[in-house]
Amino acid sequence: MIRQSAFNGSNMVFTFVLGLAALFQLVAVLMALRLNTIYRRRYAWLFISGAGVLMTLWIGAGIVDTIHSPPGNIIGEPTLWVQTLATLLTAILFFAGIATIEPLFKENEAARALLASENALLNREVQHSREEMMLAQRVQSNLLPKSAPNVPGLDIAFLSRPAEWTSGDYFDFVQPDDNTLIVTVADVCGHGLGPALLMTTSRSYFRGIARTRNQCQPIINTWNNAIAEDIEAGDFMTALVVRLDFKEQNIEYLGAGQNGLLIQADGSTKELERSGPPLGVIDNFEFPSPHRVPLTSGQILVLCTDGIHETEGQGGSQFGTHRIADLIATHRDLTAAQMVKRLDIEVRNFAIAAKAEDDLTAVIIKIA
Repeated sequence: MIRQSAFNGSNMVFTFVLGLAALFQLVAVLMALRLNTIYRRRYAWLFISGAGVLMTLWIGAGIVDTIHSPPGNIIGEPTLWVQTLATLLTAILFFAGIATIEPLFKENEAARALLASENALLNREVQHSREEMMLAQRVQSNLLPKSAPNVPGLDIAFLSRPAEWTSGDYFDFVQPDDNTLIVTVADVCGHGLGPALLMTTSRSYFRGIARTRNQCQPIINTWNNAIAEDIEAGDFMTALVVRLDFKEQNIEYLGAGQNGLLIQADGSTKELERSGPPLGVIDNFEFPSPHRVPLTSGQILVLCTDGIHETEGQGGSQFGTHRIADLIATHRDLTAAQMVKRLDIEVRNFAIAAKAEDDLTAVIIKIA
């Protein structure tokens, strides 16, 4: 009788341990499903919940099997007890893991919400900056010539392609009288918003000076002094000023750290050499008297910023002035607009980089 009571008691304890394991397992599965409902981690919790359900069914099957076919001598089955206790411990650990993981999900959700908020703020700032840059681009574009001046005997075209939203390059045409056309091409050191602001200021200076001075030397001297007052040490602007005098039939030019090209009617090339440092480098610098060449039919003036000269191709080679001169001389029968388009295509094809690394500006003037 005592042995039978001990046997029955052992079976009850064994069944209770399995039932307790099943209870922990079932509660853990319900908690996992609840967390999945809250935090929407469907795939991860599908596997976890699936594993928990299978473990619950396995433990439940063990309970049913124990009830219907109790082991003969449960006390003498230490391996079975170890397996049962291990099952209970596994269920408890699974339950404890699910119970303690929720704070991590709360922290993760809070971090995700914070990241989403910061991303939304960043997107708004980027959009705002984009709109400001688009506005700056429109403003600067309005300051550059929309079309070439209509001057009898001249075919004029230009190219202006900034590397970024705004450009540090500048070109302009001023006609102080019927017999004179003053042309400039300039390049502020660097590219982007800062150089664009200096370019805008320089444009105001140039236009005011060129309308009253009417000669290259006083124009460039006054322009240099005005810019030197506005820039910090290390900043500068290269410029080439060309004056076409139709009455005296000559071309007058001065280069401040920048040169140009004159393709003669016979196909030869004359370089319009620089005559002094870039503008803004030396305050009160006195540029020398301008160079002069005769103005004759068939000549082609080519004024480019260094973004074109220094475009880098395969092997580190640069586009260079010789390619510009050869290109223009070869296609001298084209219109100025066609030459500019051809130059743009050749520079794009030559460049190794998909995006221009510097602002590109060119002015071509054909003299009939």
